[in-house]
Amino acid sequence: MFEDYEQGLVSFAKESELNEEGIAPVIASLSEIATVSSQQSWVKSENWNAQWEKDYEPIDVEGRMLMRAPFHAPPKSGLDIIIQPEMSFGTGHHPTTWQMMRGLLDIKMKNKSVLDVGCGTGVLAIASKKLGASQVVAFDIDEWSHQNTLANLERNAMANQVITFQGSIQDLPEHFNPFDVVLANINRNVLIAEMPFYAKHLTHHGHLLLSGFFRSDIEAVSAAAQEQGMHLLHELSREDWACLLLTKTKDLHTIS
Repeated sequence: MFEDYEQGLVSFAKESELNEEGIAPVIASLSEIATVSSQQSWVKSENWNAQWEKDYEPIDVEGRMLMRAPFHAPPKSGLDIIIQPEMSFGTGHHPTTWQMMRGLLDIKMKNKSVLDVGCGTGVLAIASKKLGASQVVAFDIDEWSHQNTLANLERNAMANQVITFQGSIQDLPEHFNPFDVVLANINRNVLIAEMPFYAKHLTHHGHLLLSGFFRSDIEAVSAAAQEQGMHLLHELSREDWACLLLTKTKDLHTIS
């Protein structure tokens, strides 16, 4: 197994598989394109999965919401959201995840309909339902994300409480009425490109919660939202990442 670092390349192998005859040709080929030095060290065998779980911390949102793995103890108070961390998928510790979870707490979710765009692990869909949303629809273009969401819904005893599908917002069935809340934690370019769809599927005075972009992109994302009849309520920032909470005040969306 190889890991690429700024300072060089690190290779891991079982001691029984490591020998000079195998290393020498690799060093020789690399020496043709760069100055190469190498060294070997031995790593003590241990239960890496147990160590990883030990280092994995729950996400606490101001004591009001906790996103934890199944091997963590449940919180004594506040919302309890169970998300199985997948090293190949993402653990949910990105600053934008915290911002979106915090943003949900600023919206009166009880009896609201929610659309989760690019659901990933499903954490926002699960949080929305636990905050009292009456209907939640969640989707992602990535098959693994969709499957991950289904698995996490099971872990939170919500298998039949959230509607999910694999696809894009353009694939959203027409029979759904506009939603009271639209959530999208993606990236600057996708958010701007899909803004007309968010506006189309949002009720008048509904809430749009966006993240996945830097503070330096706030002006561009906010401008795109305003062009679709949105009004900025407030913004959050965490480690240079931004999150915007907007409301729809005008029906200006440019798609039918």
